[in-house]
Amino acid sequence: MKRKLPPFYAFPILNKITGQALSSITENLDGIDGNFYVVPDLPDYLQAGIVDSPSNFKVQRIKQYQGYACNLDGFGDVDSYLKQRFGKSSIKNMKARKRQLESRFSTSHRFFYGAMDKDHYDFLFDRFYQMLKSRFDEKKTFNRYLLEWNYYYELVYPMILKQEAVLYVIYVGDEPISISLEFCVDDICFGYIHGYDSTYHRYQIGDIRMMMLLDWMIAHNFKIFDTLMGETAFKAKWSNLIYDYHYEVFCLPGSAISRLKLQHTKLKLRLKQYLRDTGILGKWFQMDKFMYRRMSKRLQDFDWKEPVI
Repeated sequence: MKRKLPPFYAFPILNKITGQALSSITENLDGIDGNFYVVPDLPDYLQAGIVDSPSNFKVQRIKQYQGYACNLDGFGDVDSYLKQRFGKSSIKNMKARKRQLESRFSTSHRFFYGAMDKDHYDFLFDRFYQMLKSRFDEKKTFNRYLLEWNYYYELVYPMILKQEAVLYVIYVGDEPISISLEFCVDDICFGYIHGYDSTYHRYQIGDIRMMMLLDWMIAHNFKIFDTLMGETAFKAKWSNLIYDYHYEVFCLPGSAISRLKLQHTKLKLRLKQYLRDTGILGKWFQMDKFMYRRMSKRLQDFDWKEPVI
């Protein structure tokens, strides 16, 4: 979201899947000041050169979790993508659910990208929060966005106007039943937050959302829809690209403190990944469930419209 490159890296940033350089990231973050840095969550389909440092920093690359994406390069429309990913019966079922929803209710679909009425934005963001809060209470799992909702409210509107974000909404009448927020960087869309009214779960709103989003992205020349880190059955079903995230750790080999921090960081990250790979984290022990109770207490009488102090 910052659209700035950490100071260790050099332009251009290349999308290795499409061969295109990202042109909207044109500024580096503040310069190097210290002897140890961790750059997290680098998807391996993006590539940037590493700047020669006068301090002779060394870098170590540590593999972490997998990410999931839809590679849209070469697809002329959403139907061609569906045919690659799904069998005829699955496609028929998804489209039938969409027709059922649209025949039984007065539905409409809107993409807000480049222009949006501010009052309607305010209305949608309040409904968006309510959807996420209801889902939080239903599933009893941690949601990291709720306590920071005012931050996202302030952030996203100017990004929509600059075509750096898109808000996709499914309405029944004037009421939203599904809202999805994506961030846009050149030919990549990052799926960030989505919520829906569970009253309509029988219509497989998630599949309808994906069909409409992919159709819109292909029409607007996006080549990657990145649904980001974390394995779910839904992501696996829709994704035709699985990639790895890495941490890149920069240290000064001549500094004992820097070397110690490096060893500690490597041990911590590799242990966490081992726990994920063996299913201890995510299957046997779910952090989201563990954190739910603490967060539910903080959300009592919480008003997202008031800035968190």
